Amino acid sequence: MTTATRARPDVRIAERAGFCYGVRLAIDKAKHARDEGKEVTTLGQLVHNPGIKADLSERGIRTADIADQVEGGTLVIRAHGVPATELEQVRGKPQLEVIDATCTWVLQSQKAARELAGAGYTVCIIGHENHPEVIGVRSYAGDRHVVVDDIDRSTWERVPFTKKIGVLSQSTILPYKLDEFAAFCLRRCHDLRVVNTVCPVTLTRQDNSVKPAATVDAMVVVGGKNSSNTKELAVKCREICADTIHVSDADELAADHAGWLAGKARIGITGGTSTPEVDLEAVRDRIYALTA
Repeated sequence: MTTATRARPDVRIAERAGFCYGVRLAIDKAKHARDEGKEVTTLGQLVHNPGIKADLSERGIRTADIADQVEGGTLVIRAHGVPATELEQVRGKPQLEVIDATCTWVLQSQKAARELAGAGYTVCIIGHENHPEVIGVRSYAGDRHVVVDDIDRSTWERVPFTKKIGVLSQSTILPYKLDEFAAFCLRRCHDLRVVNTVCPVTLTRQDNSVKPAATVDAMVVVGGKNSSNTKELAVKCREICADTIHVSDADELAADHAGWLAGKARIGITGGTSTPEVDLEAVRDRIYALTA
């Protein structure tokens, strides 16, 4: 009597998946400071990834929610950036070393918000209102700003009818959403300025995620459930491949997923800009184990 064995699926990890440069740099700076023996604290979570957060904690790197919680040691500003007042506050503490790891693209958004507001434009930002990046960027526009949601278009009615509007976006927003919002704003002003603040790495990541989604039987998107760009990836992949799931890590792929994986010859894997390569590889190995 022989036992039939199932054919091993072809599991493909998307090219260029894994940490973006900004996230990697922030993590590396925090680790390097800790390796030098410094007492390191990050202002907010450096990355929306459970495994990385656990690793940083094990290294003794602490997280503070607000600037008032940190008086001394070394403070690392995350890639998302922080509000202008918080940055001024921590830089004014003589016993505190500040390492600013704000992503260069976010810094450009902050600069654009400040310059547009200074020139008399109402700064209209499309993104997620409570996202750390947006909270930071809008602070540079002072009172001359409006934030709208990229999904709930009823929030677009917040945009005033006024002479001058400047449009910015959260760096992980899909480009077509920025295009549509800019066209909406054009009908509410005489003078429109649009600054493209969509991160090119995000664009590359989305393009690379779509490619395997079009050629596989199922897609697994890996990353924190509160990671904006990872959720965007899941939406984009699901538009191409209906059998798309979003998991935080390999541990979420449990035995009950074996039925979902059964019969799927080609399976694609991708991850958000806050998802390390090791998580993608762990998901691949778990898929192999569940389909053995």
